Amino acid sequence: MGEVLLLAALGASGQWRAAAVVVPPATDRVTLTWDSLGSGTRYFVQTSTNLLTWTAATNTTATDVSLAFPAGQARIFRLLVSNAPPQSVTLAWDHSAPSTDVAGYFIYYGVSTRSYRIRFDVELATKGVVSNLVAGTTYYFATTAYTSSGLESDYSNEAAWRCPLRLKLQRLP
Repeated sequence: MGEVLLLAALGASGQWRAAAVVVPPATDRVTLTWDSLGSGTRYFVQTSTNLLTWTAATNTTATDVSLAFPAGQARIFRLLVSNAPPQSVTLAWDHSAPSTDVAGYFIYYGVSTRSYRIRFDVELATKGVVSNLVAGTTYYFATTAYTSSGLESDYSNEAAWRCPLRLKLQRLP
């Protein structure tokens, strides 16, 4: 199983708060929809009334599901993903000044701010594609310039990007 996006019943306001949405006790049918993560991805929707016991609601390759359940208790839903193809993002930046001393650029990235675990060389290109990213994960990126003698600049400004996994809920009448 992959990333988990948790939707929690928080009350009766009906408004999104972070990754939470209200499913009040009087509701007995909902439709959940999400963006596709690519061909072959399997989506597992589970439901709970207490965060301790989860019941499988569906196992599908579709990007939506309608669910019916007994009324009387608030519901919590979560979406788990498997077999999602790797995601990618393209980064671009301006040349360093003076560009005559620059022999190339490194892209650094990781899952914690200013804690980069991966580095790769894009030579003199001012654009690079970072692949094999996991859906639902936030990544942090920075670049450096280096000279032919091996000197490396400080990190650029950091950019953050969350690899998409969005879940939407609609209450049915």
